[in-house]
Amino acid sequence: MLEVRGLCKSYRRTGGVLSPVSFTLEPGQCLGVAGTNGSGKSTLLRLIAQVEKPEAGRVLFRGRDVSGWRDFPRRHLGYVPQALELASGLTAGEQLALWRAACGQRGGVSEELAAMLGLESLLHRRIGTLSGGMQRRVSLAMALSTGRDVLVMDEATAGLDESYRENLLAWTEAFLTRGGCAVWCTHLDDELERLCTSCMTLREGRAFWGR
Repeated sequence: MLEVRGLCKSYRRTGGVLSPVSFTLEPGQCLGVAGTNGSGKSTLLRLIAQVEKPEAGRVLFRGRDVSGWRDFPRRHLGYVPQALELASGLTAGEQLALWRAACGQRGGVSEELAAMLGLESLLHRRIGTLSGGMQRRVSLAMALSTGRDVLVMDEATAGLDESYRENLLAWTEAFLTRGGCAVWCTHLDDELERLCTSCMTLREGRAFWGR
């Protein structure tokens, strides 16, 4: 379903480097990505999500190169970045509606998803007034309401209350059972053990299989 072929990236300003990384995920599989801060984890996930362009390598979804394919991040991918990227002047409801419209979907998120993430009390509040954990829940709602096939999650549970973390993990398990696939970046061993069918550890931009 998702194939990553030789993705690599370097940053002259910081000296950071991601050496070529390759893997394949079939329906129902989840790749765990571990590593210390600065090891290249977020860079890898941004490349997969098409937020940044690689210097070399390709990402394929169902055999098709996703570079320049606008419908891939809007119709097939759910991406939660480590650094929250929300519009502080919008309400949570406006942020969600704007994203869903850009993805070709009408209306707000489902009642099930709203209840799972406790969104009811947040929808009319401006993003800038929300705590980090509340903003994380809005970012998750954006990803889960439009990502139909692939999840790319960068420390997705950071800042979440334990009840919402458990809800997200259970939702992801069901998503994988339905045939979705995921790339799950976390520093928490219990999440890697619970969700992931394989694990990759990045060290100074180089990938090693296992933890």
